[in-house]
Amino acid sequence: MRKWLSTVAGISLAAATACPLSASAAEYLLGPQDKVRLKVYEWRASRDVIFEWTALNDSFDIGADGTIFLPFVGQIHAQGTAPRDLARAIGDRLMQRMGLGRQPDVAVEIAQYRPFYMVGNVKQPGEFPYRPGLTVLQALGIAGGLPIREDDVSRLEREVISGQGDVGLLALSNVSLIARKARLQSELTGSDNITFPPELMDRASNETVAVAMDQERKIFAIRKDALATQLRSLRELKDFLQQELASLEQQLTFHNKQIELIQKELAGVSTLVQKGFAVAPRELALEGAVARMQSDRLAAETSMLRVRQEMSKTDIEILNLNNQRSNEIAESLRETQQQLNEVISKSDTAVQLLHETQVAAPALLALRQNAARAKPIFKIVRANDSGTQELAAEETTLVEPGDTVKVEIPLPQSGLDSLPAANASVRAETTTVRNTN
Repeated sequence: MRKWLSTVAGISLAAATACPLSASAAEYLLGPQDKVRLKVYEWRASRDVIFEWTALNDSFDIGADGTIFLPFVGQIHAQGTAPRDLARAIGDRLMQRMGLGRQPDVAVEIAQYRPFYMVGNVKQPGEFPYRPGLTVLQALGIAGGLPIREDDVSRLEREVISGQGDVGLLALSNVSLIARKARLQSELTGSDNITFPPELMDRASNETVAVAMDQERKIFAIRKDALATQLRSLRELKDFLQQELASLEQQLTFHNKQIELIQKELAGVSTLVQKGFAVAPRELALEGAVARMQSDRLAAETSMLRVRQEMSKTDIEILNLNNQRSNEIAESLRETQQQLNEVISKSDTAVQLLHETQVAAPALLALRQNAARAKPIFKIVRANDSGTQELAAEETTLVEPGDTVKVEIPLPQSGLDSLPAANASVRAETTTVRNTN
């Protein structure tokens, strides 16, 4: 029996030696950002009741300095201590400060662990809540795992389609602006037709170019007819005013002749009246007729002045119409040239980005395909008393709260060698596209 007990003791001693991480050593140690929940009760024999410390029965956060502040207890150090040790320290502090005969029963449980962090080649890097027994592989799963190659393929396809659409829209805008610029220049010079530049005329068989040129011709014709109609109306008004002025001049001449005749007759009648051969009413009637004719003559002169003023206004309106149209065309021409410069700049950028996506992306994709077959390298950055240290890790390595898990995927050298050639191809094709534009 003693021999059997000795054997069991020896086995137990050997097991303890082989497993240096005892239960107390593996116990969780508190730190900043941990949240603990307290439960404090006291048995009061004098009243035969269990007293609850409601002010302490709550959740508390451990601060950045590793301490926690509690009612009746004050500030107490928590960093690096186990929950049961913290409970014992809180009980001692309460007994001392409150003058208790014995320690109250204090229970400390972890309400929320401080987070851990994932960085590097993971789908969703960032901060995540910790749970006990967490391994590196489980942490990688929480962060979404390794990037999937199909995601990159879909993204590249979307970028190519989007880039092609952008280049197409910019090319269409470029053609429209060039055609508009040609139309404005022709309007500014007063040409009968639009003179399109060779860069459009050489591509007149292209449907897009042909439609743009046809639209500008229609706009040119409509604007030209509208201007001609306005000018024709003003010139017709001026011709009408000239005719009215000529008629008023004739009326004025007629009035002058009538006044001259009536004044001669009045002079003869006045002589006869003085000699007693004619009656006075006849003289008065002639004087009244002269006054009426002079009034009509004055009205005709006033009408002539009004007509001349209207003619001057018409000339000013014709001049203003031409000046306003010229200013409008010049402003539109300036804006069109500015838009054309912006489109050319955006087009160069879009073409370069598209060709980089089409040419450089396959090389990078091949590089990622090779990297997908490489085994990821795990490292853990862990804080200690002297600062931080970087530790090599495996998939089964346990993660501690506050750890930063780094995931790296080594890139094969064979894939890197193909990048310079791909970049050279991009530069060459981009230069070709710019020269074509």
